[in-house]
Amino acid sequence: MRIGVNLLSLSSDRFGGVEQYVTHLISQLVTTDKNIKLFLFLTKPYRNLFPDYQDRIKKIMIKEYKVYDSIHSFITQCQLDLWFSPIHKSYIPNITVPLIATIHDVLHTAYPQFVDGDLKENNAYYERFAHSFDAVLTVSEFSRNAIAKNLHIPKEKVHAVYLDAPPVFRFLSTDVSKEKIKKKYSLDEEYAIYPSSYNPHKNHINLLKALVRLRDRYEKRIPLVLTGYTFHRNRNYQAVLKFIQEHELEEQVKILGYVPPEDMPSLYSNASFMIFPSLYEGFGIPLVEAMKAHCPIVCSDRASIPEIVGNAAIHFNPEDPEDIALKVLNMSDSQIRKRLIKQGIERSRMFSWENCAKETLNVFQHVVKRDVKR
Repeated sequence: MRIGVNLLSLSSDRFGGVEQYVTHLISQLVTTDKNIKLFLFLTKPYRNLFPDYQDRIKKIMIKEYKVYDSIHSFITQCQLDLWFSPIHKSYIPNITVPLIATIHDVLHTAYPQFVDGDLKENNAYYERFAHSFDAVLTVSEFSRNAIAKNLHIPKEKVHAVYLDAPPVFRFLSTDVSKEKIKKKYSLDEEYAIYPSSYNPHKNHINLLKALVRLRDRYEKRIPLVLTGYTFHRNRNYQAVLKFIQEHELEEQVKILGYVPPEDMPSLYSNASFMIFPSLYEGFGIPLVEAMKAHCPIVCSDRASIPEIVGNAAIHFNPEDPEDIALKVLNMSDSQIRKRLIKQGIERSRMFSWENCAKETLNVFQHVVKRDVKR
């Protein structure tokens, strides 16, 4: 099977969820099935994100994303059996072979104020292309249901395939590596961690409000470590900095910014727990990271989050700082943390890039075989 992979709208987000999805899935696809050949349609800055597997991964460099004519001619020249768009809102019209698209979530339908463009405009984009999708991949049953309901794509066309944590999380942190990371980032002996971008739905301010309540009402000071790429023009990041300063949380909240993937397992392992107050996730890779790193979780009860963690977490209402604070207080109990760690280890076995690749290939093969029969 010869598969064209549309990566033309890929943008570096410091190893955020979409970038993790495409890089790990592509690597796993070629090791799972020796009979496929991938043609990666890329722009030059992202050439080195992907491995070379001799003749099984071919990189096709496109200078301008808008040059549709060259894309269509390459589809013919490469004799593609399938066109795969794993990055949502990256679709190209008039594709002449079967087309599978990944839609990670429909955040715009739940929180239109958090995304560029209004609800009508964003829905119109999907309406323009949805009829051309032979199948849609997504990352949770929550997203599958939301896509079918809000984008009016038949549910039988939408397939939920779980993701996984980065491969580095396969290996438990040693005491030596944990101590090294503790010194590198000057970490407290005990702390909570929240790994996240500074997008509005990540809900940092309500988390910080909960910290203030814990300190002022319950006399409980929780050191918090925030990771995630920081950009000084990001309004949400600036709002976080302002809140920290106004509420005298400078000594309590440590902002690490972007942390290399290889350091993250020890950051989780050293933490007392992960707190995850996100309002909306299509999947939520940090949840799996925490479970695989033996880090107990207290988290939001919204969107896909309960589906991913199952019983391996304590849940709160992410819009209620008081509820966040009360649930965080539960994490002071070592027996509760031990129980959550045990349940998280068990739950984490559900997630693997091997399974992700196998299930994705099943969808590919079904669509190609169906097209041959037409």
